[in-house]
Amino acid sequence: MWKEILLSPSPGFLPWRTMFVIWVMAVVVRLANVAAMPLEPGLLLGEDAWLYWANALSLLEHGTFADTASAGRMPGYFLLLAGLMDVFGPSLFAVLVVQALLDSVTCVLVGMIGARLSLSVGLVAGLLAAVWPNLVIMSASVLTDSFFMLPFTAMLYASVRFLESGSARWAAWAGLFLGFAVMVRAAAQYLPLAMLLLIVAVPLLRERDWRKGLFAGLFFLVALALPLAPWLHRNVTQFDSLALTSQGGVHLLYWVIPGVLSRAQDIQLEQAVQELQEEFQAETESQGLGTDRMNIFARDAVMKDFSLALLSEIPLRDILSSWSSGMTVNLISPAIGADPRVRTLSHPSFTGTSHLDPLSRFFHYMQEASPVYLAVAAVGIIGAVFALLLQIYGFVLLARVSGWMAFLGIAGMLYFLLISGPITAPKYRLPFEPVLIILQAMALVELWPRLRHMAGGRI
Repeated sequence: MWKEILLSPSPGFLPWRTMFVIWVMAVVVRLANVAAMPLEPGLLLGEDAWLYWANALSLLEHGTFADTASAGRMPGYFLLLAGLMDVFGPSLFAVLVVQALLDSVTCVLVGMIGARLSLSVGLVAGLLAAVWPNLVIMSASVLTDSFFMLPFTAMLYASVRFLESGSARWAAWAGLFLGFAVMVRAAAQYLPLAMLLLIVAVPLLRERDWRKGLFAGLFFLVALALPLAPWLHRNVTQFDSLALTSQGGVHLLYWVIPGVLSRAQDIQLEQAVQELQEEFQAETESQGLGTDRMNIFARDAVMKDFSLALLSEIPLRDILSSWSSGMTVNLISPAIGADPRVRTLSHPSFTGTSHLDPLSRFFHYMQEASPVYLAVAAVGIIGAVFALLLQIYGFVLLARVSGWMAFLGIAGMLYFLLISGPITAPKYRLPFEPVLIILQAMALVELWPRLRHMAGGRI
């Protein structure tokens, strides 16, 4: 069976047995990673993880969020954590095990998407996803990213099936899964408009049937609204706002603009954040705006206006430089750098050196980082470069098979790279890892016969 699938050039559906093997392999890899992970709150609950953990506990015990900052996040991950705490108690081990099981389903979905190109690509893509570093590492973190990937990858599969068939049923599934994905992470909130245009256009371009396109678009919108409607109702009734979160202003003022200014003015990120905080406070006081008395969405609107005004004053060259630098780092940075065990090794602060140019940052790391950290980073970088070369070749192959699929894949990647902008971390690459995995699988499937021939059939 395996040989037939591996050598099959035709698209189709992976057999249930194959999907089960992919899932089991992914589970074993992820549980091994969890077993090797020190389950220490200080290690696993850094950065935003404390916010998710505290709000999940509050939601479980009191039926409400612990702080108003929760409105800056979508509630999907809070609900998952609260449900797991209700069943297993506040156990980090239980959370990571369940996330390992769920992320393994994501690996199967990646294989299913790849199988629509060919069964061989689907098999290789599923097996690659099972051991893909970024997926494995993020599944062992108390952050939204891994859980987001399950409905988002399901949406990708439903979208591929819609592009194949033009069926309103698959449009509805795509909308439903996208709605659930947005309920976990608001980063996907701008995708529905682009997807709606695509869904309406496909039947029109393929069959000249505008009615079918409109029906598919309607099904997509209704399904999309089902998961989001309760949260929007809450925001309207409690905060008089149709926005999904109150995170936009904070994101711009404390992450995006400091990232730009850090490079443009050659200052550390922390200094840029502090100066912007002081400037924002002085500006609001001079205008008599009592932001402390505003609800969080009104305060967010003030912060957005202030941030956009600042951004408009920054030279376009500096903005483009910061964005292109951030996009490059997010595209090629090795995922191993995000592993909490690696982050505890002695090395300079990545954000603390954000004002340096890449060459200066490289030499600073070489001088200050521990040998173990440098060895791990070197392996990660070599692996990332090798994977990138395969993915570029895979993109060339995909463009030959389907120009539209290649265009949509690149468009999706650019969407998330532009959203993250100058904010850098391997996790920001996670939403389009399925695309990268499938591209790499296409390259490997194409190159495998050549490698066997060069080796005289010994591999």
